[in-house]
Amino acid sequence: MIKIFVFCFNFLFLQRDTSSVTHKEYLSVINGYKQLLVDIREYKLSPQQARERFQEMMFIMKKAHPAARYDSTNVQICFPLMGFDFRAVGGRGSGYIPRGYDLFDQAKKGSHPAHDIFMKDKDQDSRDDRTGDYVPVLSTTNGVVIATENGWQAGSEYRGGNYIWIYDTTNGGLWYYAHQREIYVKTGQTVRAGQKIALVGRTGFNAAMPRSDTHLHMTYLRIDDEGNPFPVNTYGWLKQATTLLDPRIAVDLEPISAIEVDKLPVNIKKMPIIEAPKVAFRTVIPLQDDEPERSRRRRKRQ
Repeated sequence: MIKIFVFCFNFLFLQRDTSSVTHKEYLSVINGYKQLLVDIREYKLSPQQARERFQEMMFIMKKAHPAARYDSTNVQICFPLMGFDFRAVGGRGSGYIPRGYDLFDQAKKGSHPAHDIFMKDKDQDSRDDRTGDYVPVLSTTNGVVIATENGWQAGSEYRGGNYIWIYDTTNGGLWYYAHQREIYVKTGQTVRAGQKIALVGRTGFNAAMPRSDTHLHMTYLRIDDEGNPFPVNTYGWLKQATTLLDPRIAVDLEPISAIEVDKLPVNIKKMPIIEAPKVAFRTVIPLQDDEPERSRRRRKRQ
C-alpha cells in the first residue's frame, strides 16, 4: 500500500514538474524575444544558433499555455483593422509569398509571408481619408505580447518600423504586426481578441517611402512540435473574420456580417482589462523601459 502511494506521489510530482513553467523561464521569453530578433538582424547569431534559442522560447510558451491548439479549419479571428474587412487585403490575398522565408537568416530576401491590409490615405498622413482619424489596429486573438518596437526613426533602414509580436494563447503560434504609428501595449501584457493595440502608420524603411500606400503588414507563424516557425496564409481566416464596424464608414462595407461598435457591451467597447496569464506562477511584470511612445510622423518631402 505504501509503495503504491509513493509511486502515485512520484508520478504526480514528475508530471507537475514537466508540465509547469517557472516565473524565471517565462520572463526569459518576455525579456529575451526582442533581443533575439535584434541579434538575428545584426548577424550576432548564426541561423542555427538563432533557431535553437527560438525553439527553447517556444517550448516554454507551449508549456505555459497548454490549452492552445492549432486547427487551421477552425480558427476564428477578429479583423485587425477597426471598420475594415477582407476587401482591404492587398491583391485579394495574392501578396502572400512564403517561398524562401527564413526567420533566422536575414541574408535571405524575396519572400513576403504576410498580408498587407490597406487604408485610404491619399495624402499619406496615416489618417483615413473618409473619417479624418487614425485607424486602430486590433488584436486578432487572445494572446501575450512578447516583443514591441516603438522607437523607429525616419531614415532607419529597418523594414518593420514599429512592430508588435504576440503569442496566440488560443491557437498557439505568433502574430506579427508591422509599420504602426503608435503602439499601446508592452511586453508581458495579455490582450483579448478585438483589443486596440496600435494605430496604422508608415514606419519602416519601405513603408515610409512615397511609393508605398499606408497599410498594416501582418504575419502568422505556426509553431510545430519541434519549435520551428512556419508561415501560414491567413487570407481564408481574414475572409471569415469578425469586423468591429466603425459606423462612419459602414456605407463602404455593406453588405457584410459585422458587429457595430455602438451596440457592443460597455465592457467590450472600452476594451477588456488586461489580466495576467493563467499559468502556474506570479504575474509577469512588464519591462520598465518598454513604455509605449509616439513615433515621429514622417515629414512630407518638399
